[in-house]
Amino acid sequence: MKKHLFSIPLTASLLVLGTGSALAQAPAAAAADSHSSRHPAAAASTAPQAELSEGEITRWDPLTLRLTLKHGEIKNLEMPPMTMVFRVADASVVGDLKPGDRVRFRAEQVSGAYHVQRIEKAP
Repeated sequence: MKKHLFSIPLTASLLVLGTGSALAQAPAAAAADSHSSRHPAAAASTAPQAELSEGEITRWDPLTLRLTLKHGEIKNLEMPPMTMVFRVADASVVGDLKPGDRVRFRAEQVSGAYHVQRIEKAP
């Protein structure tokens, strides 16, 4: 692959020029934000993404990628507290967490199955 030495300074120059126009458009961006606040569905769609539920790992099977959690209410799924099995995309999602660890997690329903998208040790 041929490298172009001029591409880095050119890219940096374009970023600086682009930043100036972005700053000039800040009032327009603020107006767009206020517009989305008038539409509850648009404003609400970003807030639940950050919401994490709490639970405890009771079982983790990295071979089948099944994670059993005893969890509190999962608001984004309108699910009451219970113990249930979730799927994960790959073992790296769970990392070094183990049964007995208190966690915070984000679960989604994908094709009829419940998947943990993100999980971290609870503080």
